[in-house]
Amino acid sequence: MTAGPTTADAVLDVLQAWGVDRVFICPGSTEAAFLDATLRRPDLEVVLTTHESVTVAMADGHARATGRPAVAYLHTHLGLVNGLSHLDAARMARSPVIVLNGLKPASVQSHGGFTTLPGTGELARPFVKRQWQSLTAEGVPEDLTEALRLATAEPTGPVWLGLAQDLMEAPATGPVPDPARHLVAARVAPDPERVSAAARLLTAAQRPVLVAGAEVARHGAHRDLVRLAERTGAVVFNEDRRSFERPAFPTGHPQYAGNYSAAHPAAAGADLVMLLGCRSFIEFEPDPAPATPPGAKVVHTHVDAAEIGRVAAVDVAIVGDESLIVRGLLDRVPDGAGPGPEPATGVPRPWAPGDGDHATAADVAGALAEVIGARTTVVEDATTSAGVLLRTLPQPSPMSILTTASGSLGWGMGAALGVQLAAPDREVIAVVGDGVFQFGPQALWVARRYDLPVLFVVINNRSYAAVAAALRRYGGLAERTRTYPGKDIAGVDIAAVARGFGLPARRVTRPADLPGALKEFLSRREPALIEVLTDPDDLGGAPR
Repeated sequence: MTAGPTTADAVLDVLQAWGVDRVFICPGSTEAAFLDATLRRPDLEVVLTTHESVTVAMADGHARATGRPAVAYLHTHLGLVNGLSHLDAARMARSPVIVLNGLKPASVQSHGGFTTLPGTGELARPFVKRQWQSLTAEGVPEDLTEALRLATAEPTGPVWLGLAQDLMEAPATGPVPDPARHLVAARVAPDPERVSAAARLLTAAQRPVLVAGAEVARHGAHRDLVRLAERTGAVVFNEDRRSFERPAFPTGHPQYAGNYSAAHPAAAGADLVMLLGCRSFIEFEPDPAPATPPGAKVVHTHVDAAEIGRVAAVDVAIVGDESLIVRGLLDRVPDGAGPGPEPATGVPRPWAPGDGDHATAADVAGALAEVIGARTTVVEDATTSAGVLLRTLPQPSPMSILTTASGSLGWGMGAALGVQLAAPDREVIAVVGDGVFQFGPQALWVARRYDLPVLFVVINNRSYAAVAAALRRYGGLAERTRTYPGKDIAGVDIAAVARGFGLPARRVTRPADLPGALKEFLSRREPALIEVLTDPDDLGGAPR
């Protein structure tokens, strides 16, 4: 053991210099020096988790809620593998998550010792902007500074850094770089000529459609987008649900039409489709139908040039920060441009509970819509129920709902906890499916350990409904016999599992009981769970 400051202390110096005030960790022996050093930093919170998938999801949720870097510390390649699926969710959301990976000492690595793997960082490569293993103790502060710089530079995203045990335990020798000289806070300015070209198309369009992507919200352009929509009378969609991550346009606005679909009448009849900060498009299955209406002009804007025109061809491509792009359009589009506002098409009807003995996903969504407020964040990870939730839940601001397009089940369990830590003044509800719950129940331990007042609402249809939906679309023997292998996951009393973790929990079956249960548990301001039993044969909306 080193008597003076170690490299682990230097790591903490760097993190705190960058404003990182908590680290999410699922540790092992290789993290001993780091954990010991945290005892000398009472102003830095170490958030202990019991599974790496929860560690990464919490860091992702925290980064999305704050817009600042968040740190997930994992143990060797085994912990990294456990966290990779949710690292993919962070990648798709461009979350500035720093994955610090504790590795065995160099001598143990070279001998192929316990919990070692050649090139551990290669496992992370597809999911991060950069992966690098520090080679010397004195180089660790610089390497970590570089990781933070890259994660927060546009386009933002996760970064992996491997930290060997012997380096972390060595005496601290390298200087701590000044963050002010490494932070890349510049916004990418769009080409003004291309913004002018897009503005001319928008001014001339008779049936314009604006599609608001997550980058509009992340760059703080959502309020200007409302002004642009009102000035032009355009129909506005939020991003296609396959790539939807957060709302960028208020769903209660009279020009809002729902999540984008080329089959929607307003989209199908458009003469201009302007994709603002969208990942357009994430394909689920081969689809012969075009993603944008034939004959319509297409404008696509994004901070990452690689996203533009990936699937749909474009007439005007604009690379840049969405706040600068939308403001540039506002400056160039005159008042009264466009044909006038279209009537509301995306506002859901008021919900009325049924009188049956089984609730539906629509009942859950309707009951939630009755009780949530402007300070509520719903973290959605409910797979086949996602469509009805997005159609029904009010979304007045970008923090109203957060979800993932990655398909990594269990993400919502940990992400909701990260959001609650980052925004303690918000009411956070995690709406997940029963299949999702079985991927992330370890999050309940964290919720209870830190008394994070997240309400978990589990829609339990006792099945992998997406599997059955795929078999139906396939149209083979399974569909002809109505026998769906891989569907049935019944047998878990989810409310009882939650009580085993120390959370108050209740199982609900009748739709009429939902609003009361939600109000009761939300009023407690403590971690809790409501399990809602729904029909196993209800396969929900379109698969995800």
